[in-house]
Amino acid sequence: MSSYPFNSSFTKQFRQEHPVSFCAEEKPFQHIVISNYGRMNEAAMNALGQSLNERLFDNAIIYRLLTKITQNDTLDTVRLSGFIEKAHEELTAHASAEPFTAQYYKHLIELLGSFLELVNEFDANGQELLLGNLNACYHNENSFAVNQSVDSEEIATMHRIIEDFMYQIGEYYQYFHILLQKEGEQEDNKSRVQVMSYVAYYLDTLITCTEKLIINIEGTLDMLLEWETALQNRESQSLFN
Repeated sequence: MSSYPFNSSFTKQFRQEHPVSFCAEEKPFQHIVISNYGRMNEAAMNALGQSLNERLFDNAIIYRLLTKITQNDTLDTVRLSGFIEKAHEELTAHASAEPFTAQYYKHLIELLGSFLELVNEFDANGQELLLGNLNACYHNENSFAVNQSVDSEEIATMHRIIEDFMYQIGEYYQYFHILLQKEGEQEDNKSRVQVMSYVAYYLDTLITCTEKLIINIEGTLDMLLEWETALQNRESQSLFN
C-alpha cells in the first residue's frame, strides 16, 4: 500500500506555540464542572455554565411542554371524558324510557362508549406516557440523579404516537359533525317524534370539547417537532465536529 505523508505546511496550521498547563482551574456550576485553561472570570464561567446547562438538558422546551400539558391539556381531557360519561348515562336512560326510539339511541350509546375508550387510551398511553418521558428528561437539582437524555429518534417516536391518536380522534370529530347535520335536517320533519333537541345539544357540546382536544394535541405536536429539529441540528454538529 502506498504511503501519503502529510505536507509540513499543512500540519503547521494546527500547531500551537502556547505551553500546555496541567493546573486548570475547575468551577462547578450546578452539575457541570468547567475546567478553565485560559483567562475567564467567575461571571463569564457562570454564564457559560448556564448556557451549557440549558443546551444539554433542553430545559426550556421541556418546561413549556410540561406546563402546557399539566396546566391546560390534562384538564381539558378530563372535562371531555366527564362529559362523554354524562351523555352516555343520560342517553342510556332515554333509551330505556322510550322503547320506540331505543334503536336510534343504541347507535349513539355505542359510539360514545367507543369514543370514551379512545380518549381514556390517549390519556393513559399518549398524554401520560409523554409526561413520564418529559419528567425523566427534565433537569433540576432534585431530579438530576434520574435525568435521562433523549435523541431525535425518540422524540420522533413520541410525535408519531401522539399524532396517531390525533388522527383517530379527528375521525370521531368528523362523524359527530355528520350526525349533528342529520339532526338538523330531521328537525324540519314534523311528522316524526321530536327526540332530537337534547341529542343535538350533546353532539354540539361534544364537537366543541373534541375540537379543543385536537387543538391541544396539534400544539403539542408542534412543540415536539421543534424539539426534534433542535436535537437533529445538535446531532449533526456533533457528527461533523
